Amino acid sequence: MAGEPDFLTSVTAHYAKARGLFTRISAFLSKATFKIKRGAPNETIEEIARRFKTDDYDRLVLKERAETKAGAAFIDEKTQDINRASYHRSAFVLNAFTHLFFVDLAAQLSFSFVHLKFAFTLANVLLALLAHASVRQSYRALLAGPNALPPKRRFGGLFSNPAYNRAVKKNSRSYAQSAWEEKSLFRPAYFINAALIFLGGQFIIPPDRLIFPFSFIIGKISGLFTTLVMAFDVWRAVRAGDAARTAREREVSVYRDLDI
Repeated sequence: MAGEPDFLTSVTAHYAKARGLFTRISAFLSKATFKIKRGAPNETIEEIARRFKTDDYDRLVLKERAETKAGAAFIDEKTQDINRASYHRSAFVLNAFTHLFFVDLAAQLSFSFVHLKFAFTLANVLLALLAHASVRQSYRALLAGPNALPPKRRFGGLFSNPAYNRAVKKNSRSYAQSAWEEKSLFRPAYFINAALIFLGGQFIIPPDRLIFPFSFIIGKISGLFTTLVMAFDVWRAVRAGDAARTAREREVSVYRDLDI
């Protein structure tokens, strides 16, 4: 009977360790794949503050800005940008994981297994880092607020103000950058990932080298996983094209404010 307390203590300790590890993994995944819920402006601001650990001053500024129609629209726009960039970040991390463990182009092509696999994995990691930088850039733009434009005319309205048009063009740069990233970088990357996964989808250990039933189970799971990731990439590529068009429309709408 003396051994029972020791056994229970050991089981409890292992359970606590496993639970702590699971909690840390869940927290990491939640932070890496987060999506800010869009709703009432104050609810959105509270969600942003919780995700980015915004201080009280910035939170108060955002709430004051949300009281105006233009400010609320600006917060909603930047929230969409943050969500879209965070989705790209998660998607490219998923693709990097897939290339590392579920894609083997070396079985079809005469390239070095290690070099080819890690090249595509590294490319997706770099894209994920770029998407992460876009998340931070959108968050900083959200805190900075809409850029205040100088007056169109000066000297009592007799002359145009060159600084006004320069400020308008500066405001359009972020939209132009976003449109270029979505159309020329993220969209092709998703299509390329889908094609590579289609051509080389295979678990890191070929199923035919495993004994039955592990070969059957691994083969089915690997095929299902790569098919889902491939379909996900195609869907994200289509959405990236839509996002590029939206960013281009926003850029054009900014240029409509030019004093010509």
